[in-house]
Amino acid sequence: MAFSRIDLGDMTRLRVSVIRDPVPMLISLLADIYGDRPQGVPEPWRRLVRGSMSTDAAAVLRPMFAPGTPVLPDCISPPIRPNLDSSDPGGHLERIRGADPDVLLAELHGIFGDDVPLPWRPVVAAPERWLRGVADVMADTWGAFAPVWSRASELFDREAERIGGAVVRGAPEAVLLGLGSRHHYQDGSLYIEDRYPEDFALEGRTLAFVPIISSAAPALCELDRPDLVWLGYAMPGQGRLHSAAAPARADAGADALGVAIGAARALILRTLTTPATMSDIAGWIGATAPAATYHCRHLEAAGLLTRRRQGSRTVVRRTARGEALVDLFS
Repeated sequence: MAFSRIDLGDMTRLRVSVIRDPVPMLISLLADIYGDRPQGVPEPWRRLVRGSMSTDAAAVLRPMFAPGTPVLPDCISPPIRPNLDSSDPGGHLERIRGADPDVLLAELHGIFGDDVPLPWRPVVAAPERWLRGVADVMADTWGAFAPVWSRASELFDREAERIGGAVVRGAPEAVLLGLGSRHHYQDGSLYIEDRYPEDFALEGRTLAFVPIISSAAPALCELDRPDLVWLGYAMPGQGRLHSAAAPARADAGADALGVAIGAARALILRTLTTPATMSDIAGWIGATAPAATYHCRHLEAAGLLTRRRQGSRTVVRRTARGEALVDLFS
């Protein structure tokens, strides 16, 4: 899979925002269940959404997720703005229902020209009906998933604290390292899995983090807006939402570095006071050698450690930057 790259520029001047909005979650759910874009939605939640539908969701959504011609029209895209804190998608669904069909058609013709692909022709023939259908499908999905969203309130609070704390400490890399398998950070740039890769520069725009509570590997982002870049990523700790119990708040004495970059990577950095081998590190975190290599590769990409071959062994050392990060969170 290819990756788009965002040059983040001067990290000391990074402006960030944490967004709480259910619309990206709804789109991630529907893309996984009715499209060809796996997002890591657990099967119980897939069944929950499928069972909630009052209409033929697959037929309605087919144009947006059709192989070769996927398009998420502007009127359906999440209305992300800095510091958005919303727990009800109703306003956006009404905007979809009331969207100007001529604007939608102009957008489709601007993308495809006069020869609109076959999956989109029913939309061109009856745009108002299609817009109402999309809003209905999203409303049904929200009806099924609203209780899960409600249980996630403390997770959102904790995530805002985690990201804000890392930025205040001057260590945004701690956040960028933990965005999941569809993202990786290296040398001041963030790489995002993308079917249509391009290079971008943040250039003073806000970097907005959008935690998704329904998906283990969401693929949602918008990189070319003039005011901000937003990234959808898997909410840490979302697995506990499978049960009806509300998420417990982290203990005040919990390891701040572990909260920021993950327990395994924090343990590696904290323990790496002297050079160690990959087998040593695998033993520290109780993992296989490939898992230890995976964590070390991401820490190395962020400039927090180095790996060097010495004979038959790979020796790992913490860098000055890694030491500074450990000190910040001590």
